[in-house]
Amino acid sequence: MSIESRFTLGVVIPVPAPHRETLRTWRREFGGEATEPIAPHITLISGSYLNTWEKAAAQVRQVASNLQPFRISLGAARTFRPASEVVYLPLLAGAQECWELHRALLSDALRHESAFAYHPHLTIAQNVSAQQLDAAQAALTQVTIEFTADRVQLFDTRGGQWNLSEDIALGA
Repeated sequence: MSIESRFTLGVVIPVPAPHRETLRTWRREFGGEATEPIAPHITLISGSYLNTWEKAAAQVRQVASNLQPFRISLGAARTFRPASEVVYLPLLAGAQECWELHRALLSDALRHESAFAYHPHLTIAQNVSAQQLDAAQAALTQVTIEFTADRVQLFDTRGGQWNLSEDIALGA
């Protein structure tokens, strides 16, 4: 086992401006300070890599090159409660493409590690009080956000925190 195999990675779809700022405001209001350092995103995988970092990164680049940009539409807030104390925005469009990316990313050098089955979404609040979760769900009933997913971002945990490693265009 190499030293690198102790690290994890994440592959996400970033939310572009101006929606990113709106979502940051909601996440700050309902999700607290813990959401502040993390830009709004849709997680594709969060896990570890087998073999080497370069092999894992090459796989992410290859998968991204095989999928063209696609539309994402986010809808009114929902919750995973009671299974998980999370309020999120569901994907009304783009979920199928996220599933395709998720499955393709797991085909070789990557491993997804989660206590829950993959469900494409954008987290608004988690690990906060029930009152904050209720407030988020009640306030965000009229949400409609649409954008084009044209890239994925690859993060690593070298140094003990999430670091942006690469920004990779879809279909490139």
